[in-house]
Amino acid sequence: MRISFQTFAAILLSSTFPLHAAAETRDLARLFGARETIESVSLSPLGDYVSYKTPSGPRETSIITAEIATGKQATVVRSKGDEYRISDCTWAKNDRLVCAVEGETLVDNIKVGFTRTFAVSKDGTTPQQLGTRNTHRSLEINQYSGRVIDYLPDDPQNVLMQVPFIPEFSTDTRIAQRRSGLGVQKFNIYTGRASLFERPLDDATRFITDGRGEVRLRVTSDSDPQGRLTGTRRYWVRAKSGGEWKSLAVRTLDTEFFSPLAFDETGDSLYVLRPENGRDALVRLALDGSGKEEVVFAHPRVDVDSVVRFGRYGRPVGVRYFEEYQHIEYFDPNLKKLESALSKALPGKTVSPVDMSWDENRILIFAYSDTDSGTYYVLDRKTRELMPVSETRPELVGVPLAKTTPLTYPASDGAQVPGYLTLPVGSDGKNLPLVVMPHGGPESRDVWGFDWLAQFLAANGYAVLQPNFRGSSGYGAEWIGDNGFQGWQKAIGDINDGAHWAIKSGLANPQNVAIVGWSYGGYAALQANVVDPTLYKAAVAIAPVTDLPQMVEESKRYTHSRLVKNFVGTGPQLNAASPARNAAAIQAPVLLFHGTMDLNVLVGQSRRMESVLKNAGKSVEYVEYPGLQHSLLDSNARIDMLTRIGAFLKANVR
Repeated sequence: MRISFQTFAAILLSSTFPLHAAAETRDLARLFGARETIESVSLSPLGDYVSYKTPSGPRETSIITAEIATGKQATVVRSKGDEYRISDCTWAKNDRLVCAVEGETLVDNIKVGFTRTFAVSKDGTTPQQLGTRNTHRSLEINQYSGRVIDYLPDDPQNVLMQVPFIPEFSTDTRIAQRRSGLGVQKFNIYTGRASLFERPLDDATRFITDGRGEVRLRVTSDSDPQGRLTGTRRYWVRAKSGGEWKSLAVRTLDTEFFSPLAFDETGDSLYVLRPENGRDALVRLALDGSGKEEVVFAHPRVDVDSVVRFGRYGRPVGVRYFEEYQHIEYFDPNLKKLESALSKALPGKTVSPVDMSWDENRILIFAYSDTDSGTYYVLDRKTRELMPVSETRPELVGVPLAKTTPLTYPASDGAQVPGYLTLPVGSDGKNLPLVVMPHGGPESRDVWGFDWLAQFLAANGYAVLQPNFRGSSGYGAEWIGDNGFQGWQKAIGDINDGAHWAIKSGLANPQNVAIVGWSYGGYAALQANVVDPTLYKAAVAIAPVTDLPQMVEESKRYTHSRLVKNFVGTGPQLNAASPARNAAAIQAPVLLFHGTMDLNVLVGQSRRMESVLKNAGKSVEYVEYPGLQHSLLDSNARIDMLTRIGAFLKANVR
């Protein structure tokens, strides 16, 4: 039975809305710029309810719970989206959720992020704050209130949270006044009452339980005398029976990747991601003192992305990885059969498990494709009923969308660069206006599926090329190389080579090529024009890094300053790598966007780029969105941005 709910999308267009050249850019911007109607979906422990986020305004958000059998709903909480946002809500018990709040604020004129955590009943009543309480005297407490690390499914009232402790404000008399740092507390989600579970440590940054309420793994991070992180992480583990912490691994900036994921069902082994033959693989480490290690899954071409966990205790059941498409390799043969059955029931869709009832009978799944933004379903394994919850973008149902195809193209040095090509509906793939769209990160990658920005561009008649250039993650350590900043020549070279390939192959008209990017992609859009000034006829950069020395200087206000410096490098190459220091080379008109409360990339980066381009006599337009962060989570802002991008490209490219 479909769960009915009110759609808060900014605009609902007819399911037969035609997308063609005559369609107004503003209409297309409204269609693709509106936030998703449903996201962050969670299934209750008994599998009888779902919760989800939905827009209740341009940047406002509501959390809704809905009973699957009847469709009966309740609004749990709303946030305005100005000073703070509800990031997600997860079922902690069958009648209660734990929600996370995040936001940005100014402290002594420095932008800082903060989090809050609270519990609330499924009908929206009896909210209860969890974690470290607010205080005006401690910046650390104000920034981070803690997060749940174990929902304790066998405990009817409590959860475990890792929380920061500041000695003079601790109400727990067992904590010595000199003790501070990150520790673990057990919180009653009905009363808010807390008790100490794991003593705090100054250098602790993470705790992991075995899924059955025992803290078994601890991560600490080294700092220098000034409190700046050095990049060295230490991993500590202890036996099921408790006892002393023992060193498991040490990772520095110069050592191989190491990431603990989860304990196995017995608690006797730990699953970690670690390189094998240059690719991140899933490895099981025995914790019985034998030192035995087993490679559970490794892929010859790509990295393992994550582990899939199911059921009451979050048992690991498979691994997720991305080649051209997403794949899940299940350890459980019954789940392999289930995956096959779902693929037949939902042909042409990529099917991802999202959540599961504690008895593992009901599974929340998400099915999507390149031309389908996705639908959530609840599968009942006993009755074999597949119950639709909702489409993420119901306004797009029935709208013809552009196909996205995996491809590779040759770089100038012979390397084969993977990526994706989206062609306008009905296109013959020849002599098209082209937008090259590098991803953010830089240690990220594009994956196959629905992309609202690419679809908007395709609906306006552009072919869209999304390269996974060198510096992208997912293809092993050699492909990441020195990362997209220190190795910017290869990264930008791969991106520009994609445009040249598209022109040479006859796909793109050489007079109608543009580049659009967000975050690192925005940096790449600008730097690509520094390297090859005549290739692009227009450049759009959203929340871009523009000046690497400035970024290093800005980071000195924060504890990760040494990590930023190590990541981008030092020396004269920083000037050569910074588009703001080479503005004179840029010939294409530039359009910039940025939110004023962006913590990922500070707004001064775009302000400087606008200034130097103007001083160099270049064509530049800059749009600033007050109060918004890196992702510009505001339907009105996104609609405005897409409208401006559409008009800008039409004026300069077509």
